[in-house]
This record gives sequence, C-alpha cells and structure tokens, in this order.
Amino acid sequence: MDIKGLRERINLFIYNSKITNLKRFKVVSILVSLISIGCLLTLHGFNFDAETNRMLQAVVEFSFGFYVLHYFVKIFYDFSPVQFVKTNWFEGSMVFILLVEGISVNFFDTLLLQTLFENLGMASAGALSVVFLQFYLFIVVFFELSDNTNLISNIKLHPSTIFISSFLVIIGLGTALLMMPAMTTVEGSMRFIDALFTSVSATCVTGLAAVDTANFFTYKGQFVIMLLMKLGGLNIVSFAYLAAFLNRVGFGVKQDEIIEDFITKDAFYNAKGMLIKVFSISLFIELVGGLLIYLLITPEMPFETEGDKIFFGIFHSISAFNNGGFSTVVDGMYAEFLRHSYLMHCVVALLILLGAFGFTVMFDLFSPSLMRERLRHPWKQPQVSTRLAVRTHILLIIIGAGLYLLAEWDTTLVGQNFVEKNITALFQSISARSAGLNTADVHSMSTATIMMLVILMFIGGNTFSTAGGIKTSTFALICINAYSIIRGKKNVEVMGRTITPDIMLKALTVLVTFGGGMIICTYLLCLTEPHILATEGRNFMDLLFEEVSAFSTCGLSTGITSMLSDSGKTILIFSMFIGRLGTLSIIFAFAKKILTTNYTYPTEHIMVG
Repeated sequence: MDIKGLRERINLFIYNSKITNLKRFKVVSILVSLISIGCLLTLHGFNFDAETNRMLQAVVEFSFGFYVLHYFVKIFYDFSPVQFVKTNWFEGSMVFILLVEGISVNFFDTLLLQTLFENLGMASAGALSVVFLQFYLFIVVFFELSDNTNLISNIKLHPSTIFISSFLVIIGLGTALLMMPAMTTVEGSMRFIDALFTSVSATCVTGLAAVDTANFFTYKGQFVIMLLMKLGGLNIVSFAYLAAFLNRVGFGVKQDEIIEDFITKDAFYNAKGMLIKVFSISLFIELVGGLLIYLLITPEMPFETEGDKIFFGIFHSISAFNNGGFSTVVDGMYAEFLRHSYLMHCVVALLILLGAFGFTVMFDLFSPSLMRERLRHPWKQPQVSTRLAVRTHILLIIIGAGLYLLAEWDTTLVGQNFVEKNITALFQSISARSAGLNTADVHSMSTATIMMLVILMFIGGNTFSTAGGIKTSTFALICINAYSIIRGKKNVEVMGRTITPDIMLKALTVLVTFGGGMIICTYLLCLTEPHILATEGRNFMDLLFEEVSAFSTCGLSTGITSMLSDSGKTILIFSMFIGRLGTLSIIFAFAKKILTTNYTYPTEHIMVG
C-alpha cells in the first residue's frame, strides 16, 4: 500500500471523531491560553519570591507543550496534512519556536530567545516576546473555535458598537497593565487616572503624557505603550474584520451605509485579506523606518547598548507611522541630542506622512496592479476621493510650513541655515496635523503659530488613516461647498463629479460636532484648571491648544499636561476617546433609530446670514 492509500485509510478511520475531538481541543486551548496569559502577566507585572516564579513558569511551560500537541493533532486530523502545513505556515513557525525553546530549556537549561535579547541589551524583550506568542496562539484558537460554533456568528451588533467596544477593551487592558508595579520606576503602582490617561492617549494614538514617559516607565512599561500605539493605529482597519466576523450572517442596507463611513466596501467584504495586507505593509514600513532611525544614531547620542538603540528606532518608527506622539527620551525629538539630527527628522516626518495618508490612499496610488493598469491606460486615474485627499493634504503641508517660516524666522528658527529652517518648518506642519512629535519648543512659539497649529490639528489627516481631526476630505468638501454657494451653483462639484446632499450633510455634521465638542470641553477646562490660567506665562491659548490637540488626537502640548487636575485629565480622556472614534460613530451607536423617513413637511424659508 502506498502513502496515499495509507492516508485514505487513516482519513476514513478518524472521520467520525474529527469534529468532536478538534472542538474539545480548541475549547481546552482557550482555557489554557487564558490561564497562561494570566500567569505571564502576573509573572512580569509583579515581584514574587523564587518559588512562586517557578510555579508560574511551570504553568507557562505546560501551556507551550499543550500548544505543540494541539498543532500536531490538527495535522493528524486534517485530510491533507501537507497542505495544512503550507496554509498555516506562520502558526507552524510559532510552534517550531516553542519546540526549539522546549528542547533548549530541558536539555541545556537556557532559553534561546531570552539569551538572544540579553546579548542585544534587551533582556526584557525575551520575556515580552513570550507574552506576544501566547496572545497570538490564543487569537488563532479563538477564531478557529468560532468557525465551528454559531454562538459568536449569531451575535448581531451595530458596527459602531463593535468599533467602540474594541477600543474600550484595548484601553481597559492597557490601563491594567500599566498599573502593574513592574511597569514603572517608582515604588508601588501607577495612579489609576494617570494609567487610564496614558492608555487612552496611546490607544487613541494621541501622545499627550501625564507623566514623563522616558523616566517614569520601565522598559516593560514603554513596550506596553508601544504595543498600545500599534493596536490603536491598526484598530481602524481591524474593525472591518471584526465586524465581518461578528456579523457573518450579513448586514442590512442601513448597516452597509454605516460601514462605508468607516472604510471602503471593498475593504469590508474582503476584510481578512485587507487586514493581512494592511498589517504586512505597516509592519514593513515600521521595520524599515526603525532601521533607518537606528542607522542615523551617532556615537555621541547617550545610548548605552545596542538594544537601547534598536528599541529607540522601533519605538519611534511605530510612534511616527501610527501618529502616536510618544517618545522614550525626555523632550522627544526636541531633546538636545536630537534637535539637530535633520536627516532623522526627515525619516520621522516621512513616516508620519505615510501614516496620515491612510491605507486606502496608499493602496489606490501605489498598488502594483493599479499602477500597471494606469501605465497601459493613461486616461485611468486614482479615485476622486484619493486625488482630493492627496491634494488637500499636500496643500495644507505647504501652507502650514510657509506660515511657520513667516512667523518663526527670527524667533524659534534663529541659528539655523536655510535648509534647516525649511526642514523644521515642514516637520512641524506635517506633525501638527496628527503625530504630536515636535522638533521645536511649542511653548516658545508665537501666538500666530499656535493659532495656525490649532487649525491644522483641527483638520487632521486623511480618512481611514492613523490621524485624527475632522479629516482632509471633510475640510475640502466644506470649502468647496462654500465656494459653490458663493458662485451660485445648485450642486457641489468635485473633479467632474457631483457630491450628493447626504455626504455634504455628514461633512457638516462632523464639523459642527467636532467644533462643538472642542468648545464645550475647553469651557470645562477653564472651570477645572484656574491654577493654570493663574500661572505666569500661561493663558487661555494653552488650554485651547491642549483641548484641540486631545480632540484631534494630535498630541502636541505647550507643556501643561502634567499640570492638569484629575478633572482636567478626565475631560481630555473623554476628548481623546471621542476624537479617535469620530463623532459619527458615536452618533450612530447611540442615536435612536427612526422607523421611516419617507415623508416631508411643507417647505419654509428661513433667513440665513
């Protein structure tokens, strides 16, 4: 009997028990994963005696052994084992790492990953990589289990509810992690309000910091912040897959319209492929950006080990691309040893720009298949939304840089040559709309520049990007609508296309709700932060700047974040959360459903202006 015939016999033998046994293994895997993740977080978040540490490590080692067993059971029960291994190559790679680590620790009493990271000067990274591995395997088993049960598939949730809930879960986990004693350099745990503020700021990729990120957090705490920025930046995209997964039975017409406000329909209906594509591209950009930043580090910069340099590069690459705004050094990119590293500024600015462009814009512009098609057919152009977003984005950068040069030429730009002044101005113009990283002292800028930055932060970046604000497309449509009214046109026209009244109403709604939210929250800050207004050198513009920065998830600050009261921090937490989710998603989630709109009242003329 040949191998193929033997496999057929095995398939017939295991056919009746396959579904039941695999489902049992998946359920047990979920429980093992949860227990193991809890043990890992406890082990690395708290300080225990040696005996307790050994017990926790034993549980983790058992879970790894179970994962290896589960993987081989899946291969055994699959009717095409070779194809299974090819299809699930990444999971197989993770299991292979577990096998190698198991052999290494049992026969040589050493962990290879831990040893590798220790040699690079990143001792904590080895332990954190194990936590990542556990989370990955847990997610794999979770989605596999869902494929064989109707419990999750039949959950019918509003897309906005799913979107909001996903952020709340990440923020809650981030807050719990940051409150662990091992995450901070101070004795005891972080205050809840400060941990929540930091978690919201990182998840909503804002960058406002209630404490000094460089000195207050340990390497583990900074790693958690970096992970939160990555998850927060990707969450706009991963929402599509999560929505499709939790609503597998199908969406209604009304829900389709809501989904289209978050992402394109093509991205939604091919959500899994889009998620993999986005994750791969973002990871590639961040790794290349981290490498470039690492290569631009000079010997004079105060980094003790190669591990510190690598972590600095990766952290700031993720922070820039996801428009996170956090930094692992005091004063960020304006630190004494970084403020004149203009090549590094260019790399960071490019990462910020790519993140604020948005994935749909990048796919439409740089997709190889679309580029080849446009070369063959020059009359084919990118989508109108892409061209509008890119033109508005670039125009705002040029205007912002020009106004910055005009106002700061003889003040904050003194001592720089012509090229250096232009790089600094471009960096502030690019970063002000989304990233929160700065290479100039914001507090020393003129009132005119502060006002200009407030406007840029309010506008933000492109739709479906890591940036906040009302978005460039919204701003462009409102300007075009005003121009159309002035010219006496009946319709809003963009590049040979007519914009429907529904889209214009949504754009105006975003403008009004964003502007109204910022005004209300700034007023509340004036009530809760009188001590800041009474401080010499501080005034109303500091509070307005801070609030707009929070609501637009930009992260720039004039330096008052650490001076805020708990009430003021709560207001900014609310602002960052609402600003990241978008006012439309909040409205859709909580607005009362109207049974019908198939009616009209008699028309009436109301005087305007």
